[in-house]
Amino acid sequence: MKRLKVAVFPALFAVAQLSGTSGARAQEYYMDLHVGYNIVDNGDLEYEAATFSAGYEQRPAFGGSFGYLDQSGFRIEGELTYRDNDINYIDGASGKGRMTSTALMVNMLYELRIGSGSGYAYGSGSESPLRPYIGIGGGGARYTMEATDNLATGDVIDDTTYGLVYQGILGLGVEVTETALVTLDFRYLVSDNVKFSDVAGTAFEVDAIQATAMFGLRTTF
Repeated sequence: MKRLKVAVFPALFAVAQLSGTSGARAQEYYMDLHVGYNIVDNGDLEYEAATFSAGYEQRPAFGGSFGYLDQSGFRIEGELTYRDNDINYIDGASGKGRMTSTALMVNMLYELRIGSGSGYAYGSGSESPLRPYIGIGGGGARYTMEATDNLATGDVIDDTTYGLVYQGILGLGVEVTETALVTLDFRYLVSDNVKFSDVAGTAFEVDAIQATAMFGLRTTF
């Protein structure tokens, strides 16, 4: 995760230096709806005495954001996204379950305009419709985990908790009208040491690391 931070922050600084050559662009508010595919990269159950591996199915995610784009290309937005992943196993046992998360984030992004083309969003007539962007975000998430260790038994985990989250974002927007863009991005969401308890009251932690590919529609006003 340190490598992610080392990579994201210099990249944001580098693209920010290009803003001086990008010319004036309109200040605008926007709304975004997105849907995607979520992978739990890591979600092992870490008890004090032992760590149990867990396997998760890849499942959909969906959400939205509301934000502001300034003249330099920097964006700030609030994001609410829901993710839901089934649990296939816990340390090889035949049980089933699920882990869900609802994350409320504040994201800071830089959006670069390049080349020549339609320039729909900013009215210059000389811009490319492509809008690559990069960003970071932080906030909080509500996590719920339900699981059985055997299909013939009841829940051994049924708990809801909260954790701090942060993410890196890398994406591309394409203008399709003067006020609309379609977007495709990758979000790497991390929440360290999310604290749960099983039904026996024994505490454990999960380093919830999730990778999400998102397709979205963004409208400006």
